[in-house]
Amino acid sequence: DPLVRDIISGLHIEGPFISSEWGYVGAHPAEHASPADLSLAQRLVEEGRGLVRIMTLAPECDDQLRVTRWLADQGIVVSAGHCNPSLDQLKAGIDAGLTMFTHLGNGCPGDLPRHDNIIQRVLSLSDQLWISFIADGAHVPFFALKNYLTVTGLERVIVVSDAISAAGCGPGRYDLGGQWVDVGEDLVPRAADNSHLVGSATPLPRMWENLRAQLGFTEEQCDLLTKLNPRRLIGPQSQ
Repeated sequence: DPLVRDIISGLHIEGPFISSEWGYVGAHPAEHASPADLSLAQRLVEEGRGLVRIMTLAPECDDQLRVTRWLADQGIVVSAGHCNPSLDQLKAGIDAGLTMFTHLGNGCPGDLPRHDNIIQRVLSLSDQLWISFIADGAHVPFFALKNYLTVTGLERVIVVSDAISAAGCGPGRYDLGGQWVDVGEDLVPRAADNSHLVGSATPLPRMWENLRAQLGFTEEQCDLLTKLNPRRLIGPQSQ
């Protein structure tokens, strides 16, 4: 489709090679989370017909980091996410070709160890990783996002919408992959039992406005985080 081809620069596959542990699995169905498998990764990339640009996986679920190395060799951005690797496992992943972390501050339990947790580990390696954040104010409160960006700087940060199919549809109950999602008056999607967030219902242009209004960023800084850095990350194949 010409319109889709003009709009979408590539595909980001998030899962199934993620942690099945509660909190880390997020809104993904835990029964489908699985250890990284090279043959399945190759099949997914093949089915993407040259459009796969990013794949999110859990480094601790990738035995000897075989999938990470193979993806990196294909020029695909390997991103850690929905995971709980140790600091050493993260460093090993980086050595194998890991270059990104998916929506830091989410895809993890609400309660974490005080100091040694996945957020602190990733922030300590922010000079070696691209890091993405969801800027809707619900996934990461704006004051916390400001703190994170003070640590990381802006040159290797990407703001993502994490938008689901209900984005822009307003309050209501929606079916997402066989599970019911309630979008409240605050326009935040939550599981039907209110136990966790389920993606975002905030379109990216509204997140651009959030960066301006809530964090006081300039238009150039907002463009950097939402437009320019994503293109830098996935490389010259982006049109």
